[in-house]
Amino acid sequence: MKTKSIKLPTITELTRLFRALKKDIHDDFRAEGMVVPSMNVTVGCTPETGAWNYQTGDNSFTGGAYGHPDWAVVTLTRRSNSRDIAVDVREQLSELFYSR
Repeated sequence: MKTKSIKLPTITELTRLFRALKKDIHDDFRAEGMVVPSMNVTVGCTPETGAWNYQTGDNSFTGGAYGHPDWAVVTLTRRSNSRDIAVDVREQLSELFYSR
């Protein structure tokens, strides 16, 4: 039996992304249901190739993440632990890949 091979963005890459995005969270940004400044971040990945991209907010299925078969969605605040969010994204993407 052939084992599925998976290539995901690294925790380091994702942590850097989330740290950088925190600077873009304006005082009036609110992810749905949030009372503190925040944004939703969608990370799309093609685990067979390792290609990935992200988008913030709701881009009505036209953002960079939507060209990939698997998506992870997280809510980022200025106080979020970027590494924990990165681990969450990898777990979501891994679960999607292995559930196929």
